[in-house]
Order: sequence, then structure tokens, then C-alpha cells
Amino acid sequence: MTIKLYTSKQTQEIFASLGQTLGLQPFILSKLAIALSIRKGPLNECDFSSDNEGLELNRSTIFNEHDLLFKSLIVNTENRQIREEEYFPDMVKAHLDRGAILLRDEKRYSKDFYNHLCNLDMNI
Repeated sequence: MTIKLYTSKQTQEIFASLGQTLGLQPFILSKLAIALSIRKGPLNECDFSSDNEGLELNRSTIFNEHDLLFKSLIVNTENRQIREEEYFPDMVKAHLDRGAILLRDEKRYSKDFYNHLCNLDMNI
């Protein structure tokens, strides 16, 4: 069982920038990024093609006691059964890297980031 993954270099840079401006640590940013990616829908093949040159994150750091919840959300989004080896690190990394870009864009285009995230579906 794999217990760590490496983000892309781009995700590392996004997390560093957001961490400075928002004062949030990678373990919080990773949950937000994955949630935004899940909200976007199933992954595409291109979502699995990022590098592994970024942050090293442990599974427990990313999910803590919410691992099963996130796995259930990903399984539901992908609409199929997912083997443990496929789920972590591959699918989690793909959602994390895609979600980091979405998170950066949400920050870029919102005046009140936290309020914007809380009301994201109402702003559509």
C-alpha cells in the first residue's frame, strides 16, 4: 500500500503562492483542490500526465480521518469501482493537480475567496 505521492511542480508552486496569500498549509489546500476537481467531474486521460517534481504528501496528511469520504466521492464521480492501487496515488494525484489549477483560478477571479468558495454553486 502506497502512503505518499508527489504533486506536480505546478501544484507545488500554486500551493506556495496560495499559502503565502491565504496563510493555508498544503494539507488544507490539498483537500480544497481535490474537492474542486471532484466538483468538475470525472478525470480525463490528460489529467494523469503531470510530472512528479513537486511536494511530497503523505496520505494521512492529505485526508486524515476523511480518507473514506474522499474515496467515496471520487468513486461516485468516476461512476465505477476503483481498486485501491488505482485510487492512491494515481487518481488522488490527478484530482489534486487538476484541482490546484482550479483553486488558483478561483482565487484569481474572486474578491472574497472564502465567501466565494462557500457560495460557489450559487454563483453559477
